[in-house]
Amino acid sequence: VVAVMAAGAVVRILAPLIAAGDKSSDPAILVIDEAGRFVIPILGGHAAGANQLANQLAELLGSDAVITTATDVAGMPGLDDLGWPVVGDVSGVSRAMLDGELVTLASAHRWPLPALGENVVEDLGAEITVDHPTILISDLAAQTGGDGAVVLRPPSLVVGMGASRGVCTDEARRLLDESLWDAGLAIESVAAIATAQIKADEQALIDLAHQLGVPLVTHSAAALGRVAVPNPSDVVRAAVGVPSVSEAAALLGARKCLDGPGPIGADGSGLTAQMTAELVVTKTASAMATVAIARHPPRGRLALVGLGPGSRDLLTAAARKELCRASVVVGLDQYVDQIRDLLRPGTEILSSGLGQEEERAHTAVARARDGFAVALIGSGDAG
Repeated sequence: VVAVMAAGAVVRILAPLIAAGDKSSDPAILVIDEAGRFVIPILGGHAAGANQLANQLAELLGSDAVITTATDVAGMPGLDDLGWPVVGDVSGVSRAMLDGELVTLASAHRWPLPALGENVVEDLGAEITVDHPTILISDLAAQTGGDGAVVLRPPSLVVGMGASRGVCTDEARRLLDESLWDAGLAIESVAAIATAQIKADEQALIDLAHQLGVPLVTHSAAALGRVAVPNPSDVVRAAVGVPSVSEAAALLGARKCLDGPGPIGADGSGLTAQMTAELVVTKTASAMATVAIARHPPRGRLALVGLGPGSRDLLTAAARKELCRASVVVGLDQYVDQIRDLLRPGTEILSSGLGQEEERAHTAVARARDGFAVALIGSGDAG
């Protein structure tokens, strides 16, 4: 809701309608003054996207966005604004980040997150400690955070499903829930449902993907047939022409669900060299469905960011977004100076002088291969 009226009037109208203490259900409410000089998010700053919408409206109107959310004011991403489900002591850990306390970012692998602040120290392989606030990245259901700790659920799991024609949604959902429970995996980390192209119109799978809010990814028989699986089936081969649907689809889907388009062609080309996903749940069956679950390791990302012809107002929104998303920025020193104020606190800056373009490119690729979110900047077009 965008209200063009006094902020006080909006507060009075909304106050009786807002559920007490439940930010997750708040809508995005913004106020714009009659003259169009200010855009103010009143409710739903992070979870509902009001802060982001305020910035977009301010850019369109040539006005100022008045953001009061503490993390945004400090230039830090909110833990509930990373696009991942988060559980635990969000407010307590966020406050520690803002106050400059030592915060540990613990994970089995490095994920390409934006810079979280100079006081957030990465510790790969660490667990939650009681010594200081901790951010743990985990897809294990047993990790739920607690006082001084939060758990971020990464999009690390892909569910492969096969189904007989006409299977009901309840059966498919029950099979999935039981498989996740037995393996101790968090359903919030499911990134996609994957299946064979011949099952693209299976209503139960469509409904299940809708319930989870994830895409239904389909793969051709040729691609599925190229995947080596632990439990091939002659019955499945006779029905759909390939020895595996659930296990093969889970492995293929996990590779494709890595951040950005993967190197695998539609026919499965490139699979042998690139497949790094692992099956964490092998094929499990109900009367009319099968399920398997694969986990994909994170990989870094590299954005090539063109700063435009020079004037700050010609820097595109996409470029600004990538600069905010990066934890490492690589570029010519004078170009870095132009956008230094747009970078989040704690961003690693790797700058060098004229004539070192090739070295900067190698550096950017190396940092991305190490798992970081990298922006390689240049003037003009990103080309």
